[in-house]
Amino acid sequence: MSTPTSGIDGQARTGPRGQSARRRGNRTTRVPAILDAAIQIFAASGDSGFTQRRIASEAGIQLGTLQHYFDSREALLKAAIEESSRRYMTISHEIVQQSKLSPTGRLEAFVDHTFDTFTARDSIISPFAFECWSLAERHEWMREIMQRVSETYHSLFSDLVGQINPKLTVEETWVRGAFIYSHWQGLMVFLRRSSFGLEHPTILKAPVKEKWVALAREMP
Repeated sequence: MSTPTSGIDGQARTGPRGQSARRRGNRTTRVPAILDAAIQIFAASGDSGFTQRRIASEAGIQLGTLQHYFDSREALLKAAIEESSRRYMTISHEIVQQSKLSPTGRLEAFVDHTFDTFTARDSIISPFAFECWSLAERHEWMREIMQRVSETYHSLFSDLVGQINPKLTVEETWVRGAFIYSHWQGLMVFLRRSSFGLEHPTILKAPVKEKWVALAREMP
């Protein structure tokens, strides 16, 4: 049996056989293992494949043990989505806060990470996001989560634009940050779902860097 391992996108992955060994533990070890398994299964199978029994099996624990920590499927689903969002948000902030890089260098580093993550065959970031968007179309609680995530990323890009071009007003950085954020979301879909994106996964990296940096630097 194989156990989950950590991938480049900060999410856990299972081994070749897709199963993890039964293990002992407490809340400190079990809750992360449960959430890792839940994140994986939601990305791979969506809402319809998200069952407590399947997640318990993947996490290597009994169903009753899982239900001790998450008493309902909905509670586990919400926790998995919030944890996945928190993990990727942490990575994003670490990239744009690198003190050794200039603000422009941070934006370019974010583009590098975007293409590395969105084009990696074993990355679950894009599939997970697609499932979240689908769920948000049907559930208010999910729409609220996605709204919070959206506002955080919009702020992240706007702040970075303001650092690159301090002469911009707050409103101008906000508009340009929104443009970059919307383009970033579009890349997530395009690189995963278009023939061009699948066949030429990195060919757009240089043009994206050029356009984002130029937009941030452009004087009003």
